[in-house]
Amino acid sequence: MGRRGNRTINLPAPYLKRVWLDPSQVGDRDAYPFCLPIFADDFEFSFDTPITIIVGENGTGKSTILEGIAALAGYDEAGGGKGYRPVDHSMALEKMGGTLSKALRASWLPKITNGWSFRAESFFSVARYLDQAALDDPFGILRRSCGVHRRRAAG
Repeated sequence: MGRRGNRTINLPAPYLKRVWLDPSQVGDRDAYPFCLPIFADDFEFSFDTPITIIVGENGTGKSTILEGIAALAGYDEAGGGKGYRPVDHSMALEKMGGTLSKALRASWLPKITNGWSFRAESFFSVARYLDQAALDDPFGILRRSCGVHRRRAAG
């Protein structure tokens, strides 16, 4: 695997070792998401196992942390893969990971550049896309051109 992005990694997961907040990069402590108690100056997550479960009450910053890590890694904070946006994420609600990522720092071993980032809200982006596609194609022309109509007729 000669290309840098597709090299074989012989290290055990997790590849993201630690994420912390750089207080010098926080402009306004009263602005969201920095006003959340979890994002105090001593905010830090260490990842010691391949699977990490983040649990907390609604509105405590769980999704924002994941969005921030995704943005820090170069992924769209609304979900998806690098350079791959099959749906318009402009209507994704409450994307705050980009704001947080500017103040986050990370330690990688190695930094993974290929992959996908998903969050629960990604489903709603896909559902909105499908709803809009149905409105844009009310007579099913796209479905027929993709072979769906022919398969139904044959079956």
